[in-house]
Amino acid sequence: MEIFYKNKKAEKQFDSTYESKWEYPEKVKIKLKSIENFLKSALSLNDVFVYPPYRFHCLKGDRKGEWSITVPNTAWRVIVIPCDEDKKPILDGDIFSRCNFIKIVMVTEVSKHYE
Repeated sequence: MEIFYKNKKAEKQFDSTYESKWEYPEKVKIKLKSIENFLKSALSLNDVFVYPPYRFHCLKGDRKGEWSITVPNTAWRVIVIPCDEDKKPILDGDIFSRCNFIKIVMVTEVSKHYE
């Protein structure tokens, strides 16, 4: 799967090439790198959806259209938006039924849940 970023801040929060500047706990750093590798090797968004530890789920309210990948056993999450082949966000419709065809995600942020 292809990963791109909403902005430079999101890239620095998630892309492991910036790991030396990350201020996350060591446990979170390791798991973020694992999620990054998992996303890059995934054939489609369905691989993320069917992997229970990541608890892939949609967000609500002001964050409608965004999805969360839980960093397992932490309070952290990676926020993504599924995108089409032209890197345009897919904000409506049934994402779950289209997971096999979605091969691009935009990372919008890495954050501590409830902060």
